[in-house]
Amino acid sequence: MSYELSDTQTHAPSARPRAWVERLLLVAFLFCLIIGLAALVALMALRNSDQPLMNADPLQLVRNESILPQLALRELAGDAQGGLAMQAMQAGQLETARAALTYATAIPAIEHAGRLAQLGRAYLVAGDLTAAGQVFRLVVPLAVLNSTIPTQERIQLLLQAADGLAGSDNLDPARNALVQAQRIAVQVPALMPAQRADLFAEMRRVAEKLDDVALEQQLADLARNPYLLGSGVMITPTLATLAQSLPYDTLTQEKIAARKQAARIFADRIALTDGVDIEPERQALAQALREEDQARTQFYDNPGAISRSQQFWLPLDERAWLITRLRLADGAYGIAVVPEWEADRATIAGQLAALDAYIDTLMRSLADSQLSPIEQAMARIESRHWLAEQAELGLYPDAPVSDLSEQLRIAQEDLAQLGLPPALPTAYDPNATPPGFRIQPAP
Repeated sequence: MSYELSDTQTHAPSARPRAWVERLLLVAFLFCLIIGLAALVALMALRNSDQPLMNADPLQLVRNESILPQLALRELAGDAQGGLAMQAMQAGQLETARAALTYATAIPAIEHAGRLAQLGRAYLVAGDLTAAGQVFRLVVPLAVLNSTIPTQERIQLLLQAADGLAGSDNLDPARNALVQAQRIAVQVPALMPAQRADLFAEMRRVAEKLDDVALEQQLADLARNPYLLGSGVMITPTLATLAQSLPYDTLTQEKIAARKQAARIFADRIALTDGVDIEPERQALAQALREEDQARTQFYDNPGAISRSQQFWLPLDERAWLITRLRLADGAYGIAVVPEWEADRATIAGQLAALDAYIDTLMRSLADSQLSPIEQAMARIESRHWLAEQAELGLYPDAPVSDLSEQLRIAQEDLAQLGLPPALPTAYDPNATPPGFRIQPAP
């Protein structure tokens, strides 16, 4: 007698183990997938953390722990900002130079931008790509917005910024800076064809580093055919020449001299003792700064009878002092000096923002007082440029950039309606890398 085993009897016992194994493998696969994705996210975050924080406040990017206080304090002792920055770079104290240039208020724009570009190259040589990118980023607003810098120098500064940003692995900001240089070279009316050809050739060499074939080809075409007729007018700087200095009163002069002497003694003491047993000298400088602040407050609040030009100079000088106080509050001389100012940093920043807004009203009034409608429109554009520049340099806290851009648009339209459209119209571009005020294509 024969028997046949049914399929259920034959396969049922092995089906359950196979299903269990399949579920286990599926769970293992999903687990490995999650681990892999987490690792990818961590890798991207790590890579991004190594990139320069291009949108961050420039003042907050200065690494105070790397500042040499005995050198930085020489500024409070009376040394010029530009010369001190150069001295720091020559000594290899790059962060000390960076602090001087980041908080600078007394360096002419062309020198300021040139020193920043020089510092950026020094960071590249030192292999500090993060700091290099952050410093080259500060060259751009000076070159784009400051009309006291001659045209060819503006282009060269943007080329240096683009080259440095490319060298620090910031390709999008580099491309943005290069396009700004291109627009100046195309749109300004005063350049000769030979000058344009040379400039476009230089730009093309920078574009080769960006892996942007379209931009490179466009620059090559422009270099071959530089016979362009730029239209419009360049903004003539006038507001920068209107401020007339006012002598300090006797008390303020005495307090300034006392602060300089206290800072010199403190810096010498740090250098002599390598920062040991310096508290008496620190306290002396702190007290000198407090007394100077009190004297300056009285001077700024009660200057007496002064001219219109002196009325414009006075808040600019007060602004420079506020930025010095802000730098002390940030510890950006490499050492804590006035503890209560550090605790009150937000108040000092608020005072600076309010003063910038007040200077805005003065510049509007000065623009309205110009003799012709053309001069008035140009002065309005120049004043918007100055405020935008300060905002991008980090020296106009919480600047109303959207309002500034709209005011700039109106002033530029006013000039165009007078038959003189600006050759380099500017506007705030939130999509730029980093976002900021940029030259727009001419209409």
